[in-house]
Amino acid sequence: MKNKYLSSNRNKLLKPFIAFYFFIGFVEIIAELFNDYFFISITKPLLMPILIFIYWLSSKSRSNIFILGLIAVWVANIFFISNSVSCFITGTVFFLLYRVLIIYLVLKTVKFPGYIPMIIGSLPFLFIYLFVANISHEELGYRFYLFIIQGIFMIVFGSLCLGNYILKSNTSNTYLLVSTMLFTVTQFILVLKIFYVNYNIFQPLAMLLYVFGQYLLYLFVILEEKKRKRYHIINKANAAT
Repeated sequence: MKNKYLSSNRNKLLKPFIAFYFFIGFVEIIAELFNDYFFISITKPLLMPILIFIYWLSSKSRSNIFILGLIAVWVANIFFISNSVSCFITGTVFFLLYRVLIIYLVLKTVKFPGYIPMIIGSLPFLFIYLFVANISHEELGYRFYLFIIQGIFMIVFGSLCLGNYILKSNTSNTYLLVSTMLFTVTQFILVLKIFYVNYNIFQPLAMLLYVFGQYLLYLFVILEEKKRKRYHIINKANAAT
């Protein structure tokens, strides 16, 4: 995406790196489909550093919270490559840290929609999480409590995003809501994988949603930064007059 606030050199770099991000994501999805551990271990750790660099090129008022969030989910993905219990738990802790940072970033960025829109917005996420928790608590085993914690954060985050979208359905809020929905569906797909262990399609599908979800979240952050930039320019001009 072209950014009129950036120099021409940065804009020229942006498109190739966005294309590179999706290329690496495509290779990762194919590697997951064929359970190719070698390519998974190469491509999965590359995704977030590329997205961080894309954000670094795109933004003139960079958010340290967003960058820290991407670093946290990058560390989580590295631990998720391994199938060991300790790596899974550590990866989940870093993913929860990522979720907390993103919720904090969104709360700082958008206006609080109010309790009624948030309650309405929480209902779809709440019902779906309760349904999935009810049918999967035995199969999840020790992972059930981690799923519940993740679910609480996602319900709060989903209610914030949907409630905000209900009040103001602009482009950036649409990106944020779709991104949140993709992340939510990703968690359910990974739960389905437990029931259908012989199907290889679930992990690649989860990665597909994850790649697009992270990119849409990046677009939300960039658009909100552009808005703040425009407001600052307008306020400065009004103050000068």
